[in-house]
Amino acid sequence: MKTMKLIRLCSVTLMLLFSAQAYSQSLGDVIKKESKKIADKIDGKKKKKKGKDSKVIVANENHKPIAGFIKGDIVFSDNFNNERVGEFPSKWTQMSGTMQNSKVVALEKKEGVVQFITSARMKPTFKTDDYLGNSFKIEGQFYFHGKGNEAYTLYLKDKNDAYATYSITIRGDGIVPAGSSHEYARMPHKLPYPGWRTVQLSFNNGTIKVLYEGFQLINIADYVKTIKKKIKHIKEYTNIEVSALSRSASPAMINYITIGHKGLPLYKKLVNEGRLVFHDILFDTDSYFIQPSSYPAVDRIVNMLKDNPDVSIKIEGHTDANGTRESNQTLSENRAKSVMHYIKNKGVDGSRLSTVGYGEEKPMAMEDNEEAYALNRRVEIVYTGN
Repeated sequence: MKTMKLIRLCSVTLMLLFSAQAYSQSLGDVIKKESKKIADKIDGKKKKKKGKDSKVIVANENHKPIAGFIKGDIVFSDNFNNERVGEFPSKWTQMSGTMQNSKVVALEKKEGVVQFITSARMKPTFKTDDYLGNSFKIEGQFYFHGKGNEAYTLYLKDKNDAYATYSITIRGDGIVPAGSSHEYARMPHKLPYPGWRTVQLSFNNGTIKVLYEGFQLINIADYVKTIKKKIKHIKEYTNIEVSALSRSASPAMINYITIGHKGLPLYKKLVNEGRLVFHDILFDTDSYFIQPSSYPAVDRIVNMLKDNPDVSIKIEGHTDANGTRESNQTLSENRAKSVMHYIKNKGVDGSRLSTVGYGEEKPMAMEDNEEAYALNRRVEIVYTGN
């Protein structure tokens, strides 16, 4: 009898042990699952916070410039790529409001933009506001969220006549010339929101044309309306200003702005901008001998210096990052000296010339591709005074 009781007791004990083990395994699985959920939530919050801190806005549309619109001399160009996020764009002067450099993700890579934190106004920074003249082109790309009253405005200015200002307001579906809503020129077809809009403006001796996504919406010949709503024949402008309406939740953004001028004299361009960038002064790989195909570009500098005998310049050499830092530094110095010797041999007084090499220290583009390398290999001419 005692034996039977002992066997029953052992059986019950074993059953309890197996049940406890099964319960323990089940409880362990539950704990693991709940722990994973909590970890995922925490990780998700961290990822979200990281994305917020990096100020990266996703805008996956293809928004490349329309090729071939601006030809000739580039007076001003900024794509905001080589700027530090959160800082004010270095090529611009702030006039009102708040704006900063930021990044967007487009075509699976980050691109620079200027982001308007509030409604704001700015202008390209020049030594003097006299860089447009009677024939010029402007191209830019502007972002529209499709969430209300969004607009960008280009102001064509005459520094000698405040009332001669002419405005082109860019909206999500068209152009408003001279601030006149009844002249609103709309696209003939719908455009997607959110999205980038490419705007191209051409001015030539009083005639103004504006293309919107490649479609011509404005063509006004021989006159414009001033801000006093009067008809006035204006044959030239001196400078531009850019403004944007913006909301903090849906900030206005500009991807790039380029200004081209037909036949702008090299001297005027040098004085206005303080420097000239030459990508057509070329050298053989790892060499500081100027290629013969580059002589016309250097001759332009020679002619400018002969026509303006009081001007002095500094010649800067820049390389890409291929090769060692030390060899690139030496190469840039020798290339700058080669340009100086060429100019001296053409009859320009050497006391007006100086040189410096920066190697790979001041890139114009940070990407690791041939296009970026080509931009970084350059000669720059800096105005050092009369």
